[in-house]
Amino acid sequence: MLTFNGHDLSDLIIVNNVGRPILAPRHLSTKEIYGRPGAFFFEKRDGPILLPVEVTLHEKDHQSYRSLVRELAVYLDTEEPVPMIFSDEPDKFIEGILADESVLDEIATVGQGEIQFFCPDPYWYAIEDDVMSWNGPGTYTLDRKGTAVSYPKIEIQGSNVGGSIQLVTDNADITFTGELAAGETLVLDSKFVTAYIIKTDGTQESALNDIDNIDMPVLVPGANRLSISVEGNATVSTFKVTARSCWK
Repeated sequence: MLTFNGHDLSDLIIVNNVGRPILAPRHLSTKEIYGRPGAFFFEKRDGPILLPVEVTLHEKDHQSYRSLVRELAVYLDTEEPVPMIFSDEPDKFIEGILADESVLDEIATVGQGEIQFFCPDPYWYAIEDDVMSWNGPGTYTLDRKGTAVSYPKIEIQGSNVGGSIQLVTDNADITFTGELAAGETLVLDSKFVTAYIIKTDGTQESALNDIDNIDMPVLVPGANRLSISVEGNATVSTFKVTARSCWK
């Protein structure tokens, strides 16, 4: 069974096989030098995934079959990658968009073929994410699931006029010195490498110029330490972390 963009497609198609790779494609940065054996290795980067899904469509007559194909086309036609959930891993999703051609071999009222989905982010994410919230400054521990590092969303509610709010994690140290009014939320988003303030009316205002660096926190599988502190005329009432837990 495949749920695509929130739509259960089990009434439309039978999923016969999903070609999930063990790992995402390796993009290796190397340099060869004339006269020396081998190459210098610099880094490894995970590339996007092309996910092939073998499917079968079946109906009782030709007219019903064509209607089924057109209904499926409506669900699969998206403008950007959307969540995909397979029944053998119902607690995880990956974001994909239909790629290339989607041709079916048709015999009478049965169609079989392979449809491919392009997944720019090669990781699988938790349906029920690890989200924790604490009150006030302090040092806290977040224990997250998964097997790959994740790029969290951190939300800080409080206030600041002339002081500072500092976030320290196992791999990041960020200080915010901008103005934050009561009822507003400071957001540090590691996935999109950005910082912004959600105003009381719901609008957003960039806070990139109010933080001392953009080396955003990265969470590892298991326990992660996070510390929030204030100086001067600054307060923190709520500290919330959405882990974005994920798997390779």
